[in-house]
Amino acid sequence: MSFPLPEKITVWNAVGNDGLGGMSWSAPVVYSARIAYVQKKFTDSNGDTIVSTAVCYAYAPELVAGSMVFFGETTSPTPVTDSNDVRALSFTPTGGGTLRKAWFA
Repeated sequence: MSFPLPEKITVWNAVGNDGLGGMSWSAPVVYSARIAYVQKKFTDSNGDTIVSTAVCYAYAPELVAGSMVFFGETTSPTPVTDSNDVRALSFTPTGGGTLRKAWFA
């Protein structure tokens, strides 16, 4: 039985920084996902304990801590205004690949 992934997410990763706040981004990649708007305490990659605004699940190899994620599908070459950064990530090996869970704040 597979985990249902009825929604879409678009993922970008930073590939360059000019040191003055100018970022360059990877091409957007769209994945099927499951998004949940839940408030749960989690510890981010800096060790800070915060409360999430949402989590998502996806079989998305490009999804890493620091990725920018839009809840939906877009072809914009850079993260759109409503994008969120991945604050924490976990992995669950499954028969269908590695399911990733990302937390957003």
